[in-house]
Amino acid sequence: MTKYVIEELKNKFEDRQIYFDCFTIENVKMQEIQLDSYDMVGVAYPVHSFNAPQIVINFVKRLPKIGSMNTFIINTAGEYNALNFASSALLMKMLNKKGYNVFYDKQFIMPCNFIIKNDEATVKHLLNEVDKEIPNTVSEIVNGISFKQTNSVLVRALAIIGRVEWIGAHIIGKCFYTEKSCNQCGKCEKNCPNHNIQTSNKSVGFKWNCGLCMRCIYQCPQCAIHVHIPFKFIRLNSWYELTKITTIRK
Repeated sequence: MTKYVIEELKNKFEDRQIYFDCFTIENVKMQEIQLDSYDMVGVAYPVHSFNAPQIVINFVKRLPKIGSMNTFIINTAGEYNALNFASSALLMKMLNKKGYNVFYDKQFIMPCNFIIKNDEATVKHLLNEVDKEIPNTVSEIVNGISFKQTNSVLVRALAIIGRVEWIGAHIIGKCFYTEKSCNQCGKCEKNCPNHNIQTSNKSVGFKWNCGLCMRCIYQCPQCAIHVHIPFKFIRLNSWYELTKITTIRK
């Protein structure tokens, strides 16, 4: 869902003749990002348990310190919930300390892809709202207009508690397994942002570094990856695909 928003933002920036480069953080080498060639930097992520995923936090830790650079944050959530409004708090603190002046933190509500799945009418409505808001977001970022989610001390405290999910994700990830229908195609290993999966000719192994992004489950061609009890509640029957979402929107 975050990818959808970023691709739409990129299109709108480029409509304004503004160069917009994208890096996928799980694969990028820090030396590949020449920060001094950019006027602004942005970080995008899906909200996990009222926070940015741990992989995003780790990426920001690797960013070099700079003198000063305007920075924006985009995040996506599967529902409108005030508890998500502090999800960028730790990121902003880390970025600001390194010289990345965060002036913008915007959340987009996208179709839910965890525990429940929205019906097509809801998906269409949410995407239409996102499409309407993206041009405004681009305009605000270009013009340096400050925007941040308002949140309370209680919400920030709950976000801190929510970081327990980082540990829980490692445990749940170790409970993943493949059924006999698995043909060891290697797609799950290739798509795993945390490099938590190892495939061979005979088996698929899951290590202790899962980030619970669920890519392996929902993008498995054979639908062969499952989770042992008591974590079966996180399994949906299907995944939203960008092509299908675009078709529904139209």
